[in-house]
Amino acid sequence: MAEEFNLRPLASGITPNGANAAGSPNGGPGTAVPFGFYLLALSWAPNFCCGHPDKEECQGLSGSFGATHLTIHGLWPSYTDAEAQQAGSQYAWPQYCAPYGSCTSKNPPSGCFPDPSTIPEAMKIYGPGYVSDNDFLADHEWPKHGSCTGLDSGTYFSSAITELKALPGDQGTPALLAQNVGGTVSATELRAAFGSPESVVLSCDSNCNLTQVGICLKNTGLGSVPSQVRTACPNNTTQSAYDNGCFVNHCQNVTIQAAGQCSSGGSSSSGTGGKCSSPNQGPSCTEDSACVSQGYLRCAKSGCCTTVPL
Repeated sequence: MAEEFNLRPLASGITPNGANAAGSPNGGPGTAVPFGFYLLALSWAPNFCCGHPDKEECQGLSGSFGATHLTIHGLWPSYTDAEAQQAGSQYAWPQYCAPYGSCTSKNPPSGCFPDPSTIPEAMKIYGPGYVSDNDFLADHEWPKHGSCTGLDSGTYFSSAITELKALPGDQGTPALLAQNVGGTVSATELRAAFGSPESVVLSCDSNCNLTQVGICLKNTGLGSVPSQVRTACPNNTTQSAYDNGCFVNHCQNVTIQAAGQCSSGGSSSSGTGGKCSSPNQGPSCTEDSACVSQGYLRCAKSGCCTTVPL
C-alpha cells in the first residue's frame, strides 16, 4: 500500500474489540461502535498537490474536477466531547475496529483492504485518491475509519459521495469557494457558505491556505449510514488545529489556491506564517507533546509540527 500523507493523526491504541484481529476479506463490515457523529472530510486538492506532486491524482490536476471542487478525503466516525472523555481524553474517534485491529502494521494482512470492486466508479471524480496509486486512500480509510461504522465497504464509500453531493453549491462546492479559486476569502464567510456554520470546520496550513473542509453529520444509530442532518461540531473538533486550523490559527482570510499556485497565503490576525509553511506542517515546536495537544502527530526535525509519521 502506498504511503498516505496529511492523514488525521493516529490515536494510538483505539482498536475497539480489535485484539488479534486480521481483517475481513473483501471489505466486510467491522464491528459497529457507538459514536455521536460523522465528520465528512473534504480535501482542497491544489493545496495537497503542492506537497505531493508525485501522486497520480496530482499529475493531471489542472483542468480536472479537483482543481475547482472539493474532493473526498474521508468519512470519519467521531466522538462527541462526552464520548471522547469516556474513551480517554486524547481519543476523539474510534478506529481499526474488530476484526481490523492488526491493520496498523507496516505490512498489514490482505484482509485489511477492501475489494476494489466495492469502490464506486464515481470515486474517479469525487475521490480520485481512492482509485489512484493502487487505491491508497481506500486501503487506508476503510480499515481505520470504515471498520467502525458497521457498514460494508461499498456502502461506506457510496455514503461519502452522497453526503458530498448533498452540500450547497455545485456537487458539494459552494459558489463562494468556486468563484474565488486563486484568490482570498473571509474565513467566516467561507464557513457560512456551507450552511449551518456550527457544523463546519475549516483546516488551513500555517500560511492560511485552505487544506480541508469538515462537515459534522449526525449519526442516527448503530450501524446506520450517515444522515444529512447537520450537528454542531464538538469542542474536540473545533479546537483541533488539524480539523479547524483556519480558526485555531486565527486566519481572518483564507487563500483558495489554484492548481499549481503553491506560494501565496491568506492573513492571520497574529501575523504567523513563514517557517512552517509546507502543506503538511503545523506551528513551530520544540517537543512532541506540544504538537500532540494540538492534533498533530509529532515535532519534526524542521521544528514544525507534522501529521507525517516517522
